[in-house]
Amino acid sequence: MAAQSKKDELTWMNVLVRVFLNSATHPIEYAKVLIQLGHEPMQPYKSRTIFGREAFYYPSVFGYISFIKKRDGFKGCYRGLTPKLAANIVSGIAFQRVTESIKFKDLDGDVNIEELTIQERTQRFLQNTSRESAGRAAAILASQPFHVIAVRCMAEFVGQDGQYTGVFTAVGIIYREQGILGFFCGLIPRLLCDLTALWLGKTLAHVINNYLVEDRDLKQYVSASMNFLAAALVYPLQVVSNCMAVSGSGLVAGSPPCMPEFNGWIDCYKHLRQIKGLKRGSSLLWRTYTGPLLLDGVTSIPSVDMFTKS
Repeated sequence: MAAQSKKDELTWMNVLVRVFLNSATHPIEYAKVLIQLGHEPMQPYKSRTIFGREAFYYPSVFGYISFIKKRDGFKGCYRGLTPKLAANIVSGIAFQRVTESIKFKDLDGDVNIEELTIQERTQRFLQNTSRESAGRAAAILASQPFHVIAVRCMAEFVGQDGQYTGVFTAVGIIYREQGILGFFCGLIPRLLCDLTALWLGKTLAHVINNYLVEDRDLKQYVSASMNFLAAALVYPLQVVSNCMAVSGSGLVAGSPPCMPEFNGWIDCYKHLRQIKGLKRGSSLLWRTYTGPLLLDGVTSIPSVDMFTKS
């Protein structure tokens, strides 16, 4: 009983830590979502690459946050925070409940990994990753409605629509206009993004650590590096997921000319690939211009003279 009480205490402590961290970093995440949606209200500036070639760059994410603060004030930098925190809390609880309910006899005991054979390590890897996959899938399914509401609340910055003023108001709007399915817009690419990154990162780390690397300390860096690489490879699906969460919502950010009408997430992926928008938001400091941009809702192709001040 005491052990269970301590476990529950640690669980809620983790939840509180997640709430604090998400609150502290929300302005960055908020700006990143707007960038992923293709909203670029500030003009690019001309600079040079490290090789001396002229190129256009957008202001960094901190410049974007300053723009948001200038227009909406300090409080405006936290638009969408409440549903985002709700999504994180629901996600964390769902993940823990599912992973705790899945038991593997060979996995849950205390074992020295170094003493196991390759076959036993592979078995533990498959069991552990399968259990984590189930937990992540449940977490995403449970939190998707709050995630959609959070993204749409943030997207209101583009057109100042004034519709998604609260969680309960947002629930009513989505249910009335799109039904139950509206709460799960962008679900498939989000699931694919998370689960693909999980399996790809852990599989690469498993293979490298068991067949190529022998140093125990180096193995920890390999795992972190492979997880980072996997997340970078599937990042375009995150952009697609957030675009689909807004598409068809009736918001200015999700309607022409700011965003085309998509027939599905694959159509969205093809469009973003065509305009080189699949990596939007992946770099938050040095944001190179890569394709057509949206200035005041108008798509335009920049020229050398376009951003030169007279």
